[in-house]
Amino acid sequence: MRRMLCATLLGLFVLFSLTASQAVAQGNVEAGVAVYKTQNCMECHGDEGKGDGFILPMLKVKVQMNDWTDKAVMSELTDEYLAEIIVKGGEPLGKSDVMLKYDDKFTEQQLKDLVAYIRSLAR
Repeated sequence: MRRMLCATLLGLFVLFSLTASQAVAQGNVEAGVAVYKTQNCMECHGDEGKGDGFILPMLKVKVQMNDWTDKAVMSELTDEYLAEIIVKGGEPLGKSDVMLKYDDKFTEQQLKDLVAYIRSLAR
């Protein structure tokens, strides 16, 4: 009986923890739009995330950008990867060093919001 009670309590605790962490892990798309615009992400990634920003033709190096509106492309990119490349920049992940690192630019919530917005573009 005591074992069953402990197992039930443990199960409820795990369920509550997962639900709470999922709620925290989710970003706010509308807030992500604001981050995208105020941090000038569209200069490279484009107004709609198609990877066609106005600054790309001015760069000395050719950069291959992902089209975030493409569901097939986005299905290959995890939220963790998107957050990591935003924080660390392109070079540490084998991408162009043109993608700057933003490790000190965003709060954790802003980063989640930005990833939520990027993810929403492919829906």
